Amino acid sequence: MRGWKHRTAAKVVIDGKVVNNIPASERGIGFVFRTTRLFRYMTVYDNIAFGLNVKKENKKYIDERVHELLKLISLEGLEKRYPSQLSGGQRQRVAFARALAPNPHLLLLDEPFAAIDAKVRQELRSWLKEMIEKLGITSIFVTHDQDEAIEVADEIIITNKGHIEQKGTPLEIYQNPQTAFAATFFGQTSQITNYQSFHSFPKVDNVDKAIIRPEFVKVSKKNEVQRFGPSASEGVVERVSFRGDSLELLVNVNDNQIIDPKVGLGKKKG
Repeated sequence: MRGWKHRTAAKVVIDGKVVNNIPASERGIGFVFRTTRLFRYMTVYDNIAFGLNVKKENKKYIDERVHELLKLISLEGLEKRYPSQLSGGQRQRVAFARALAPNPHLLLLDEPFAAIDAKVRQELRSWLKEMIEKLGITSIFVTHDQDEAIEVADEIIITNKGHIEQKGTPLEIYQNPQTAFAATFFGQTSQITNYQSFHSFPKVDNVDKAIIRPEFVKVSKKNEVQRFGPSASEGVVERVSFRGDSLELLVNVNDNQIIDPKVGLGKKKG
């Protein structure tokens, strides 16, 4: 049939054990979804205890485990509340605790912060990294947010259309990208086609494009260009965007659009 491709057999091994033919509930995998998917009519306590009840653990152990996790996620005293009575960040913490309750060998997180506002998302990123390091549990974190990948992961696998572009630590990939796609993964990079028209780019055989990272871009007034010598190129600012503590400039240089995302606003003298 059109669109079908031959699949090769593969084994899924967790802690040295092949789990392909083991029922999903017995594989020792915890899952945190993009949306919390908490049970609306269950309390925080019952949501966290759900997996333990499925495994038919004794009541004393369940109670001890739930309270241990409530302390871990800093929601002690809220165990009788329902999901509708919690903030988005609190609900995601409960979802995290529910996934951890059965003591999984592996934790899968599918864009767990996608439905949370930016400020809370940033707080939860730091909290999640701290919790994972504290528990020592192997975790696979799926995200389209480069900032999340850099902050949370100790190893990143960049995929593109089903193929692995590069694997390594955030610093390794940032400093030594192996492909153009990997190079553009982090930050607001600018891609230029006629790179030889820039004074500071040497010619490279069989290369027709170059990628510039924002930290290597410096925008100055025309009368200050001489400070940077022969490496400077003249351009025109086409757009200015206010970013709170800074300005983002879109500059046209030799028919290439280059972004400088961190132009300081400076302080007014009183």
